[in-house]
Amino acid sequence: MKPFIPLLLILSLTGSCSPVLPIENPFGDSETPGSFSHAPREQLLRIIVLDVGQGDATLVIGPSGPSRKTLLLDAGPPMAGAESVLPFLKEQEIPHLDWIVATHYDADHIGGIPEVLRGPDGLSDTEDDYEPSEALLDRGDATEKVTPVYSDYLAALPKGRKQAEAGLVLDLGGGATATVVVANGRFLDGRQIHLNPDEENESSIGFLIRYGDFEYFTAGDLTGGGSPGGRETKDLETFAGEIIGDIDVLHAGHHGSASSSNKVFLEITRPESAVISVGTDNDYGHPTPEVLQGLAAVGADVYRTDLAGTITIETDGRTYEIY
Repeated sequence: MKPFIPLLLILSLTGSCSPVLPIENPFGDSETPGSFSHAPREQLLRIIVLDVGQGDATLVIGPSGPSRKTLLLDAGPPMAGAESVLPFLKEQEIPHLDWIVATHYDADHIGGIPEVLRGPDGLSDTEDDYEPSEALLDRGDATEKVTPVYSDYLAALPKGRKQAEAGLVLDLGGGATATVVVANGRFLDGRQIHLNPDEENESSIGFLIRYGDFEYFTAGDLTGGGSPGGRETKDLETFAGEIIGDIDVLHAGHHGSASSSNKVFLEITRPESAVISVGTDNDYGHPTPEVLQGLAAVGADVYRTDLAGTITIETDGRTYEIY
């Protein structure tokens, strides 16, 4: 297995940046191979995978300066919105969000969304609310989910709620985009998979984020056909992989569960780097040895929030760095 864990331990202890990774052929221009351009911050696309424990929350900040667009993908489990996401938005001086996305309705993804929507004062319909200026996107009402967390999510929904559909493109500014590749088992190329109504993860929304030559794929807990604990899942990942092809960075599905990141999907997408949002010493054994071995087999450098804390990816559309 590729010895990535020592690098992560160094990251966690020192905060040092990882080696910069070139996109495509680094010898195609006059820049030093593998060097990061250090473009002005407003020209960079930033993807921040927040450390929210055993859950997911990713903030995407577009590269267009004052007119930049912001996208929040999930907000972690209950309390993560108030304790992690909102303080980070304040730290980054982000007064509003353009889009909020619930990739699916599991508590470790949507639990913090109502807290973000209500803002720091915890009250709805007040000046500090983070109601998205464009829309809150989710997978719609076709669900059998009945939990207190989901009920709280429904109660907090803003008027600008929309159902995500494959093919929807979000403009992040400066030429960066986020395209819905799959939602509710419907794919960008027109394919549709009949889903198990009681298997929430299968309905996850998957996005391909692009900026120049840089590509990043994230899809909540989208399943890849694995059978963790003997529970068989459908393989939607491979279809997504056939659509997106080779990518630069993968946000590993389902926190590194064996239900996702299957061998075929990884061989198609061949990510150079992978980010895993996962809780320290979690009860699920995430990330699993199978997933780590699969990522090592395709040569992906692995970054984990349980080892490194919050992880930031910055790209000028040609090169990127992760720290």
